[in-house]
Amino acid sequence: MIKVLDLPQFMVRISGDIIATDVSYEDFMAGYDEMHVEWVNGAVIQMPAIDEKHDAFVAFLRMFFDGFLELTTGGRVLGDPVLMKLENVPSSRAPDLQVLLPERLHQLRRNQVIGPANLVVEVVSQGSRRTDTVDKLREYEVGGVPEYWLFDHLRKTEKFYQLNDEGVYEDVEPDENGLYHSKALPGLVLDVSLFRRQKLPGFWEIATLLKKLLSKE
Repeated sequence: MIKVLDLPQFMVRISGDIIATDVSYEDFMAGYDEMHVEWVNGAVIQMPAIDEKHDAFVAFLRMFFDGFLELTTGGRVLGDPVLMKLENVPSSRAPDLQVLLPERLHQLRRNQVIGPANLVVEVVSQGSRRTDTVDKLREYEVGGVPEYWLFDHLRKTEKFYQLNDEGVYEDVEPDENGLYHSKALPGLVLDVSLFRRQKLPGFWEIATLLKKLLSKE
C-alpha cells in the first residue's frame, strides 16, 4: 500500500474536484479504472473537461509522435486515461500524452505506466493551469521524466523542459530558427510556430513534415 507518510520529504498538493478520500492506490486501481480521474495523496480527483482546441493539440501531437516512432525507433504513444505512476511521488497522473521508446515498453501494465515515460505532454485546460504548470512540473521532475512539454493554448504559450545531469528541469528554448530539438527523442525537431496556427496540421501535412525531417538525417 502506498501511503503519504512514507514520503515526508515530498508532498503533492491536492486540488480539483475531489470525489473520494483515504483511498489506497490498490483500491484506486481496482475501483476507478473506468473513470476520468487521477490519484493524489489518497484522494481521487475528477479531471477537468477539455475544449476543442485542447483536443486538436493532442490529436496533432499524437499523430506526429506515432509517425515519428514508426519511421525511427518504434515505441508507443499513450493518451489519457492511461496513468503514469512515478516512484517516490504519491500521485498517479493521466498525462494527455506519454511517449515510450522500446526500452521502456516493459513499464506498460494494462492501463498504467510504472515509472517515467520518455516524454510527457500536458495541455492546459480551464482550471488545470496551476496543476499542470506547478504541481505536475514538480512531480515529473522528482519522478525522473526526462522531458516535459507543456502547452497553454489559452495564453498561446509553450514550454519545453529537459532534465539536466543533476535531475533538475531546464526550460529549453527553440533555436534561432524557432525549432525545438528534443533530447528524449533524438532526431525529433519541431517548428514551434505550428502550435500558434489557427488550424493545426492534419494527417497529410504531418506526413510531409516527417518526410522533410527524416530526409535531413
